[in-house]
Amino acid sequence: MKHSIQLHSRQTIKEFRKEFNSIFPYLKIEFFHEPSGKGKLLSKDKMIGSDEILSRLSNTFQEGELVFYNITKVEDLEKSLLQDFGLCAQVFRKSGNLWLETSATDSWSLEQQNEEGKSLAVHWNIEKEDLNDHDIY
Repeated sequence: MKHSIQLHSRQTIKEFRKEFNSIFPYLKIEFFHEPSGKGKLLSKDKMIGSDEILSRLSNTFQEGELVFYNITKVEDLEKSLLQDFGLCAQVFRKSGNLWLETSATDSWSLEQQNEEGKSLAVHWNIEKEDLNDHDIY
């Protein structure tokens, strides 16, 4: 299934995240001051607050339409956000009461990540989401 999110200069991280999370309820995107890199864990102090406006995150920010599919790999979505919009992003998956960085499974599709998060939520009987609970330092 094809999805798209319009990115515009006055849009906040919170607005973008809400739209993405409505498509994949067991995934979320966080934005950082710098890309993570292979095998490198992200630091919570480098995470950008949800009220920040997207155009302020990068000198190379470009407005446009982010197009992705259920079968899009996480690494490809993150790469597209960086290359096409100048945004350093990381996808997180719901795991019980935490949001886990998906860097070890970036080759999985968005749908596969979301389904894994859903099955863990059902297993742990998680009802209320906390978009601020992370497994990073």
